[in-house]
Amino acid sequence: MPDVFVSPPDIKPISDSQPVVEPKINSFGVRSHRRFSAFRLYPDDVNFETQDDKEQIILLLREHPIVNVKWIIITLVLLTGPTLLGIFGVFSLLPVGFSLVLSLVWYLITSCYAIEGFLSWYYNVYFITNQRIIDVDFFNLIDKRVSDAEITKIQDVSYSTNGVLGTMLDFGDVFVQTAAEISEFKFELVPSPDKVAKIIDDLMEKV
Repeated sequence: MPDVFVSPPDIKPISDSQPVVEPKINSFGVRSHRRFSAFRLYPDDVNFETQDDKEQIILLLREHPIVNVKWIIITLVLLTGPTLLGIFGVFSLLPVGFSLVLSLVWYLITSCYAIEGFLSWYYNVYFITNQRIIDVDFFNLIDKRVSDAEITKIQDVSYSTNGVLGTMLDFGDVFVQTAAEISEFKFELVPSPDKVAKIIDDLMEKV
């Protein structure tokens, strides 16, 4: 089994005529620099509150972007609300000026719903480091829950891909059984669950 956690090889100088190719970090691809990616290998611009000085983030995970389709569609439908009320003459039944206030309030609530949907996706993350796995559950701007387990306490890793959509887009759940206070971690609807499971397996073999 190839070792997926090796340092990138030294890069030799290249001439101007040679194409510049970013070196591979592991067998799954190159270091990810895309901030909004749901599968980021070795992110160099990310850290978290309890990260140790020598702790390296191997993988940052979010739910697959397909989960955002629901709140995006609902937001688009809600944005048509004031227009539909005007077409059906509802605003004509209201006092003068009240229709403007109602429209502004409607758009404000819709904007809050859209922002909450995005932030919920963006900040609900899973970290896999060279020392532990971490589950960050973001509830709102001031409430969150962080759970972690050391790599040495992981007992078993499995994954599942369900449905046609999950198979086509390659996302699913990763289940991590541990001997820690939290006996099971579930990484829900993450991209490439097979690769995630392999990364954790390789980390377990190293400790």
